[in-house]
Amino acid sequence: MQDLYCSSQLLTALSPLPHPSVFVFEEIDSTNLEARRRFLEGDCGYTLLLANRQTAGRGRLGRSFHSPSAGIYLSLLAPVDPNTLVSSVSVTCAASVAVRRAISDTTGKQTQIKWVNDLYHNGKKVCGILTEAVTIGDRAALIVGIGINLRPTNFPDDLQQIAGSLNETTVSRTTVVSSLLHHLIPFLTNPSDHSWLEDYRSASCVLGKPVSWTENGVTQTGTALSIHEDGALSVRDNSGSLHLLRTGEISLRALEN
Repeated sequence: MQDLYCSSQLLTALSPLPHPSVFVFEEIDSTNLEARRRFLEGDCGYTLLLANRQTAGRGRLGRSFHSPSAGIYLSLLAPVDPNTLVSSVSVTCAASVAVRRAISDTTGKQTQIKWVNDLYHNGKKVCGILTEAVTIGDRAALIVGIGINLRPTNFPDDLQQIAGSLNETTVSRTTVVSSLLHHLIPFLTNPSDHSWLEDYRSASCVLGKPVSWTENGVTQTGTALSIHEDGALSVRDNSGSLHLLRTGEISLRALEN
């Protein structure tokens, strides 16, 4: 089922935002890269970019994101006040909750959140989120990029043990994205709203679990303790010292292996 996105339905979902735009691509290098290009060229409005497939999908820390025509690939360009630019970690956490709610609402399937930006189903990654802040002169924006493995997918050999799919064959991509926007827009337009936090914590697959992370070039191990309202992760290393992580990523071997 290779349904295309319905831009008119998505404009309706974006209607709470002032003068939104929707662009749909059969193929593009990366919706996040296109959002950045449009911002640098002067785009100052809310812009939703969607692709049937990406040739250079981007993940965190410079990784690639496998993007065949079986998934949802989108970026939302959202203008913000450069004087009150919110933490990209916080936005990523809020977006994770929005995606989780949308998947549950439209497919009935439940996912877990791995700090900070991945959603897992049946022990495998089915969604990645990349939030980027861009500024030029007196203009600033957030780019929220989301990739969801919606349809049954044949992953490359090096991803088969890591990546998974929701294996949804009936619900349209437009329906999922419309639900996602319904949940995401309130978080973006009201950054002081942390109502996502309880859901993020309850859906977390890392709290109370042994984790490893790299800090100042040193890999450490310990236990994930809590998630703060700005999205930071509190961990205690094996020597008993506390750390507050706002960048980087953690490894949760029990889930990923």
